Amino acid sequence: MRELFVSKILLKFLTSQFSIGTGVIINQNREQSKQIDIIIYDNRILPPFIEEQKVGVYPAECVLAVIEVRSWISKETIRNYAEAARKLHEEIYNPSYSSLYRDFANMKPFYGLVGFYDKGLFKDMNKENILEWMNNNAKPMFRVCLVNKFSWLNLPPKGSLKMVDKYNEETKAFVAVLLDNIRTISQIRYLVTRHYDWLGIYTRDQGGIQEALERREKIS
Repeated sequence: MRELFVSKILLKFLTSQFSIGTGVIINQNREQSKQIDIIIYDNRILPPFIEEQKVGVYPAECVLAVIEVRSWISKETIRNYAEAARKLHEEIYNPSYSSLYRDFANMKPFYGLVGFYDKGLFKDMNKENILEWMNNNAKPMFRVCLVNKFSWLNLPPKGSLKMVDKYNEETKAFVAVLLDNIRTISQIRYLVTRHYDWLGIYTRDQGGIQEALERREKIS
């Protein structure tokens, strides 16, 4: 239910070329990500290869951002998803797989984490100490939001931290910065003038797609 809640909020601010689903990301080398809660993608680049009730297999080229949603988050949760973001960037978006990936410096999708509750997270720590801890442990995630507590942005060189106030600025900042960057990066990808085999590279070798579907059948 919380995944649906976050998705519906984001959809209100996304224009028609963007869609939201859940599932796995696949690349040209048949590498497949783990299951991801929220995947934001650009329909103008490539559609999902399969999508049933918003659960699908998404080509890496069209994915702009991913968000994991958790009821409870802790320091361990943040560290675990920082490692998941690192693995996604290094394994699925490895530049050695395709000349296309080498051409796009910003191909890696924004990785975010949203939590609704915590158990004493950052208890007795001031804002400066929280920011330092996040900078040391949450990267390479792009954004982490604990609703009604704080929102952290991986913004070089020192990061950015917004604490909750009566207007919930921390949550608004999470949504606004994420969506602004999604629109910017989508324009960068879409306006590239060179010709690329966006779909052809997959249709010439459907093994990766088949493997992804077989794995989904085993899980279900």
